[in-house]
Amino acid sequence: MLGTLEQWPVWAVVIICGFLSQLFKLVVYSVTKRHFDLALIAQGRGLPSLQATSLSCLLVLVVMRFGWHSGQASFSLVFAVIVIHDTVKLRVAASRQREVVYHLVASLPDQGQFHQRVAGYLDPRRHQVSHVAMGMAFGALFGLAFGSMPG
Repeated sequence: MLGTLEQWPVWAVVIICGFLSQLFKLVVYSVTKRHFDLALIAQGRGLPSLQATSLSCLLVLVVMRFGWHSGQASFSLVFAVIVIHDTVKLRVAASRQREVVYHLVASLPDQGQFHQRVAGYLDPRRHQVSHVAMGMAFGALFGLAFGSMPG
């Protein structure tokens, strides 16, 4: 038997955290849009951000299990900072490009469901700093709830 979640490997807890984050996203967006869209589970952007959720959970778990001065914690911190910084700041150029393409696609005459799906994927408002912050909080709290102290 696998025991409690605190005894599971770090990678398994991070995967569970990511899955629950995506499930939360599916519920929130389904309720607000009043439309069930299973494709949301595969999207990393949105509220909460999958990257921020997974990496903050990983960082908290590694620090709790191996200590702050471990090599694992250093690697997790650097990796989380790089990916979250990329998610927040460096996607500005890509967002601008998506915004232009979105306006081009949205200005075309409606071609049915495919047209709406493409416009939805290109919507530049989909990934916000608040989504990343919410993802970091979700992952950190999940890690704190299901992590175990070293020793």
